[in-house]
Amino acid sequence: MNLDVEFFNKKFNVSRETIEKLNKYKDFLLTSNKSLNLIGKTTENQIFTRHFADSAQIYDLIEDKSEIIDLGSGAGFPGILLRILMDDKKITGNITLIDKSSKKCKFLQDLSDKLSLNLNIVNLKIENYKFDKISTVVSRAFKKTIDTIDILFKNNDKIRNIILIKGKTYQQELEDAKKKYTFDLEKFRSITSDESYILKIYNIKCSTT
Repeated sequence: MNLDVEFFNKKFNVSRETIEKLNKYKDFLLTSNKSLNLIGKTTENQIFTRHFADSAQIYDLIEDKSEIIDLGSGAGFPGILLRILMDDKKITGNITLIDKSSKKCKFLQDLSDKLSLNLNIVNLKIENYKFDKISTVVSRAFKKTIDTIDILFKNNDKIRNIILIKGKTYQQELEDAKKKYTFDLEKFRSITSDESYILKIYNIKCSTT
């Protein structure tokens, strides 16, 4: 087991079958990346750390896993990692991956079929997606925080919370969002980068000041 895989398994303690599934994911991602540009070339040798662990670290922050929606899923981060961990822990729930790119949605569907995952894959602009059930929304490397809230606000009554995986600009993004909205916030330092944080946002209201 190489150090990249070892780091992941130490943090998340998954079965050997799940590691095999993740290795299949990695292989298909690397093959597809040549034409789809799903991840940065410089991260291809650290997929378990830079992408899988970075996505999987939000798993325990989602208390209710019955309905999860991944915005701009792209290469499947974080939604597919959440599905794989839920299957590993035998936890049921629906996960919907949304992406406006038909090519990326085909990649997600092919990957889902290859790994025998139960996922809803929707090829649609987020602005046009209508929430039917109360859900937890997740995203990684999507839009700025204020833009994400802007898009989601019309469905605010159906959103339990929003969990965003953010880089070093997270603080400025929060300050910008607070000019328009009030919300409760929990922050968690990323396990993959000291400059990155996980933002858990809920009780969102449009500011009247």
